[in-house]
Amino acid sequence: MSFPRALIGAALLALASCNSQTASGHQSSSIQGTSAPSSTGFTLTSPGLQGGRWPPDATCDGSDSPPDFNWTAGPAATASYAIQVFDPDAPNGGFTHWMLANEPPSLRGPTPRTGISGRNDFGNEGYKGPCPPHGSAHHYVVTAFAVDTMLTLQPLYSRAQFQAALASHVLAQSSITAIYSR
Repeated sequence: MSFPRALIGAALLALASCNSQTASGHQSSSIQGTSAPSSTGFTLTSPGLQGGRWPPDATCDGSDSPPDFNWTAGPAATASYAIQVFDPDAPNGGFTHWMLANEPPSLRGPTPRTGISGRNDFGNEGYKGPCPPHGSAHHYVVTAFAVDTMLTLQPLYSRAQFQAALASHVLAQSSITAIYSR
């Protein structure tokens, strides 16, 4: 299944503005631990993000381990899943805290992740949690993508490479937005 690049581009732009856009064009946004279901029923949840707050333990002020993220099964053609944690409130167009691609369809819960990690904007591989400047509150958007293929990415890929690889391969997506302040 293939979607026009313009539609996928619009979905990625919506991600940067704290919204979720499915490939079919339906939007949802949430500041809670559960996102609104997409038109495909694909839903991202996180027990740690209940109440719309990012858990302190999953930040630079704690153990800096990612909260548990779970999602429902994607559409029938789903070949893999991808995850992104993004801070749209950061200067210079936002800040990527985590990208993970090629999670197998069988892994949808809080299990050891086996996908390929990108390079976050701290310059490291893997997850690095929220760490906004003291006195400011930032929104953190977690998006799970149901993808129709295994993405062609090398470890430590950039956000631009991640977005290019996703173009025309997203079957559905679902987002959760949570706030963290120091």
